[in-house]
Amino acid sequence: MISTLVAACFGTAFAEEPTQLGTVEVKAPADAGYGVKSVSAGTRTDTPVEHIPQSIISVTRAMIEDQGSRTVSDVLRNVSNVNAIDPRDANNVVFKIRGFTAGSVVDGVAMKGNFVNQESLVNAERIDVVKGPSGALFGSQGVGGYATTGGMVVITTAEPTQETIRTLGFKLGSYGEKGAHFDVNQPLDSAWAFRMAGEWSDSDSETDRVYLKRHALFPSVSWTPNADTKVVLRLRYLENATLDYSALPTNGTLNTSSFRLPRSTFIGASGLPETTNKSTGTNLQWSQKLTDAWTFSLTTAYNAIRLDQRGTWLVDSASMMGCMSYGSATPTVNTMCGLRMWAHTTTTTVSPALTGKFATGDARHTLNLGIDYERTRDDGIMAYSNGIGPISFANVDLTNPVYPAWVEPTSPSTPDWQNRYTSKVAYLQDQIDLGKWHFLGSVRHSEIKIIDVNPSWGINNVSKNSKATPRVGAVYEFTPNFSAFAGYGEGMQVPAFSIFSKPPKPEESRQTEVGIRLKDLAGVTATLAWFDLTRTNVAIGDPANPGYSIQAGKQRSKGVDLDLRWQATPSWAWIAALAVQKAEITEDSNTALVGKQMFNVPERTARLATRYDFRSGSLAGLGLGLGVTHSAKLPGDVTNTFFTPATTVWDTQAVYTIGKTRLGVNVVNLTDKKYYVPAAYFGGGQVIPALPRTITATASFSF
Repeated sequence: MISTLVAACFGTAFAEEPTQLGTVEVKAPADAGYGVKSVSAGTRTDTPVEHIPQSIISVTRAMIEDQGSRTVSDVLRNVSNVNAIDPRDANNVVFKIRGFTAGSVVDGVAMKGNFVNQESLVNAERIDVVKGPSGALFGSQGVGGYATTGGMVVITTAEPTQETIRTLGFKLGSYGEKGAHFDVNQPLDSAWAFRMAGEWSDSDSETDRVYLKRHALFPSVSWTPNADTKVVLRLRYLENATLDYSALPTNGTLNTSSFRLPRSTFIGASGLPETTNKSTGTNLQWSQKLTDAWTFSLTTAYNAIRLDQRGTWLVDSASMMGCMSYGSATPTVNTMCGLRMWAHTTTTTVSPALTGKFATGDARHTLNLGIDYERTRDDGIMAYSNGIGPISFANVDLTNPVYPAWVEPTSPSTPDWQNRYTSKVAYLQDQIDLGKWHFLGSVRHSEIKIIDVNPSWGINNVSKNSKATPRVGAVYEFTPNFSAFAGYGEGMQVPAFSIFSKPPKPEESRQTEVGIRLKDLAGVTATLAWFDLTRTNVAIGDPANPGYSIQAGKQRSKGVDLDLRWQATPSWAWIAALAVQKAEITEDSNTALVGKQMFNVPERTARLATRYDFRSGSLAGLGLGLGVTHSAKLPGDVTNTFFTPATTVWDTQAVYTIGKTRLGVNVVNLTDKKYYVPAAYFGGGQVIPALPRTITATASFSF
């Protein structure tokens, strides 16, 4: 790569325009279907999908709107090997890709502390899923709860353009759902444009007392004084509010031999305050053409995420524990515990980069080199009701529940933990096009300093780690429509929030992937890949020192996944997403865990959806969609004590467009199937009644 860098200074410059980092094509022609031609999420350069030696799957704005998606989880059901997240569990869990935790990126910036299913879709132009640890292309690759072992969920939002846009929409639905959204884009002159998008939504749920509220506002401005310069400034305000839901025990739900709990049961103290999750930020992207071959780009951002979570739960001997040693061995009579967790995470990001396009002989290079600097402050508290957990020492009998009143925990005057993470990363990447061959080689050198201090929990870890993580791969195009690829990538993350007797070393992840691609072959665009992904140096319990952790665990996921888009005719589109995998614990000090299926990771999933749009005749303007999603049984905890059953769920959509008015009806869980899925509250052991049949009517107007 050093010789390539030298050649860049003397090689022949490409004739075409250099790529601007972070810029994506946001809208396709009407007949282009759901496919995309190029992505920047997997390489940080705008690259044809078929030239990238890795699985990267995109969901366009058109698909989001056609399926009436309300959450990021709704969107990602169209991508293979991504787990689903219930909205009531959204403050407790992030997405998994290929069985491992995935990070989130919004407009080119890693979002530390972000629960990505809380993101608004009102201004999402595209969501890309990068599969595998080489997706750790942004930021510090996994500190402070930002793990990228499984890959990345990359969201690109709409930016101001020179097109005038006026859109206003409304929705009404089941369980009192109501909401409104808008998108206004206004050119100010030939160089300046302003855009503002926002939404308000409010809904109850099947669960008694539990509601879901959202307020979002996304102003942005762009300045393009000439063809060589572009600056986009985005601001964000996003707030989600709900009543914390600790799910339901397996007794009374999966196990009904002694009693049965209604699906609508809310186990919570009376007077429980709401839980809020607020995200604010500023994002500035500047792209500057320097020469015919070189472009400079700068992304800088400041993001703050504040979670204030108050929750109550019952200590059930058949499910999660906590609340000191209190609790009952009786399935129906248990102690109620209360907890407040307050966390405030702020991240400052500065990422300058150079991108060069040039030729050396017959080879064409796209060289990208840059620096990522991040500084994260992570302050928080965790306080129990009455100091030790129980709200009341009078037990709750689930067969005839009387819930105690909420007791506000006494919060400390200063945060319990005041953690600091500083990341300095330098990277170099070369993409080489040589005839039918397309090569990628890159290396990231990361230096991460962590101050992970929490005296009340006995944590005092100060560490400094550095590591180079490579990524290599190749693509061979047999024809313009058919290619094969192979790739290898590594990732790292430094564990936090565990008690180590000595500062931890980095967790490491590696992925090998081999696959084939179809590009618009008889209307079919698809990626079929075999993968083998491992995670080592996993924090596990120290058998010699109870309460402490050591890094001796190993986990592995391997299998095959398929993502397919078929534009059968200009009016008829199909989507397929299939995965077969084995994700298990392969090494652990607790030998009873070895061979166990990883929590909430199914062995098989499938998604098939179709859409038909009438373009002529008396039904012109009508669009009809139908989808079905299947999941194999799901492990409800790390020990595989129980599994939730396999499920198959249908959804449907109908949209009618007349002029600039679009009317729609979306139905989730069409047959109203009653089933349960694992909850992530306190790491598993509970279940959530999956979303019942839900109907939403929408109307949007452009003017």
